[in-house]
Formats: sequence, structure tokens, C-alpha cells
Amino acid sequence: MTGTPAFVYDLVERLRRRGLPIGVDDCATLRSALGAGFGLGSSNDLRDLCVALWATSVAEQEMIAAAFASEAPDWHAAPAAPAAETPPTPEEEARTPADPIPAAVPPLPSSPPPPPPSVRAYTAVTGQPPATGEWDPALVLAPQHPLTAREIAQAWRRLRRPVRHGPPSELDVGATIDRYARSGVASGPVLLPPRRNTARLLLLVDRQGSMTPYHAFTDHLLREIRNAARLEAIRVAYFRNLPGRAEDALADRPDPFSPEIDAVLSRIRPLTGGRFYADPALTEPLTAVLDRTSPGTAAAIISDAGATRGTFQAGRLTSTIALVKALLTAGCTVAWLNPAPPERWPGTTAAQIARHVPMFPLTAEGMYRAVDVLRGRPRDTERPA
Repeated sequence: MTGTPAFVYDLVERLRRRGLPIGVDDCATLRSALGAGFGLGSSNDLRDLCVALWATSVAEQEMIAAAFASEAPDWHAAPAAPAAETPPTPEEEARTPADPIPAAVPPLPSSPPPPPPSVRAYTAVTGQPPATGEWDPALVLAPQHPLTAREIAQAWRRLRRPVRHGPPSELDVGATIDRYARSGVASGPVLLPPRRNTARLLLLVDRQGSMTPYHAFTDHLLREIRNAARLEAIRVAYFRNLPGRAEDALADRPDPFSPEIDAVLSRIRPLTGGRFYADPALTEPLTAVLDRTSPGTAAAIISDAGATRGTFQAGRLTSTIALVKALLTAGCTVAWLNPAPPERWPGTTAAQIARHVPMFPLTAEGMYRAVDVLRGRPRDTERPA
């Protein structure tokens, strides 16, 4: 068998819609493996083969297994066609009995026994049969997030600050040829230290409150950044709504009912201290998070900034600007990732923060644009903080 079962193509389309980028090369690899005799025993064997060929993480393994459990039929490879019968020889005819032995007749299936009275009583009271302790693989649900692990890895691996460091081990072809051309004497190669990514990332994550619906999504994002970003250092600090309160600079604003703070923007001082936590449950306080941030660190703030509830709070705006000013004073590049969709930003605190801080939706395109800002590429804002 050199082809693939027909239902596999439907599975590939389903997995691609879920965000697993299965390409032509992956399908060709599966076809070659089937032609070599792998995965032909049953649909479970085919599932294990697809997991081995296509999955690169535990989440992708669960996604493929769930798709097989819900879509794949009971399948096994068709047996090879029997060879053409040859007429028996006279010696075989002499040994063949005249009356063939009839094949055994399979017994008729018997009806299942009725359930015991206790099971019938439980079903009548609860409306469903009691649990048997067995699990149905078709009911296993794999978590589906708006961003896949590959999309997160591809975006954040672009955050690079390559610096040559360590003992020389890489060949410098240009310098080696130049030295040989100048001296005319064959000598040893010129070596350079290898490049190392020295990018550092500080993730400030809003937790609880209006961010509660996004907890699973942000946990998935942080987990994949830690696993695949390949940065020199990654620090995560959690806060709730605001890490601290800025001084009240809005008291003498010309129009206290206007959401804009342009008139008093220069009077807002950088935030000192702040209340941050080391765990998502907000039980382990962190001290001097901003003071220990070294220059050149990329700081990404993950918060809905009030867009989920659709409200505007002047105090939250000024305190957020104070936090951003503290990060800029420490020499950081700052970008904001908002999990709330952009259509919910107008009229909220998020829309006003976006006037002063580069803010992007937490999508694949938004992550790429945020990483560009964190790499040092400027982005125009209406009124930079």
C-alpha cells in the first residue's frame, strides 16, 4: 500500500484549521512511511505514526489524538490480494478428500443481558447511566488558543541582540583570506567568538479582575515564550490592574472631564517601587522589580487596560503612564500587548494609553509588530509618554 486513507485528508484540513501547519512535505512523509509498512495495523497505529511525524510538542500531540478520536473511522489496511489459484497436480488430487469439510458456522450474537435493578434505578433517578470508569477518546478536548506554539516561537525568536562572546571557535573567512593575501604565507585560520543572543525580556502581566477570562491564554503565551524564545534572560512579574499609584497630576487639568492628559503629561513622574508578584496567584511579593531592570531590557506589558469592561479611569491612565515612564527611564524598550480585541478599545482607558504607548492586539501580527518595537524599531504614537 503506497497511498493514504481517504479520511486522512479531512483530518489534515481539520488540523490546519486548528492552527497546526501541516504542509505538502508532511503529507509526503506520511505517504512514504505508509509505503514502508508503518501505521497499517489500525487507526490507532496510523494515529501514533502521525503524532510521531507531525507533533513537536505535547499540545500538538493532544490536538492530533483528539482529531483522530473524533474523525477517524475504525480502519485497517486492506489485506493483500490473494494469488491466482493454480490447478492441482494429479498427486494433490489424489490426496484431496472427495467431500470437503464444511466451514464452521459462526454462532449467532446473543442479546446483552438486561442491566441489574440498581443500575436501572440509578438511571431512572439521574437520567443517565452510572460511570463505568472507562473514558471515550472521542470526548477528549484539546485546548485551542488563538495563537499556536509555533506562531509564538516564530515571533519571539526574532527578539535578538547578538553579541560575540566566549573563546574563539568560528572561522572568519574574510580575515583569514586577507591575512594570507597580505603576508603571502599560509598560516592558521582567524577565529572569532561565537554569537550569542543577549536579549533580555521583562514580562509585566496583569492578573485577576477583568483579565480573568484570559488567564489560560496568557499562561499558554508565557509557557511557550519560556520554552522557545531562546533569550538570555526572561523575567515575569504579575500585578493586578495597577502595580502602583502615581501622584495626582490631574487636579489642575483645564478640563477634568476630558480623558486626555496631554496638558499634564510632563508632570507625571516615573513610578517608584510598585507592587509586583512572582506567582500568578499574587501571593509572593517581588521587591525592586523596576530598580533591578538593566538598560536594554525589552519590557512587554500584557493587560486589557480596562477594554474588557469598556470603562475609562483617569487614575489608571496616569498610573500606567507613570509605569511606562519608569521603564523608559531605566533604558527599556516598551510595547503593550492587549488580549481584548481592538474594536473594544475606543472610549476606554486602553484607547488613551495607546495614544502614548505602542499598543498591539495579542494576535500573530500584533506580536510581530510588538517584537519590532522591542528590538528598537521606532513606532509613531500620537503623544509619546
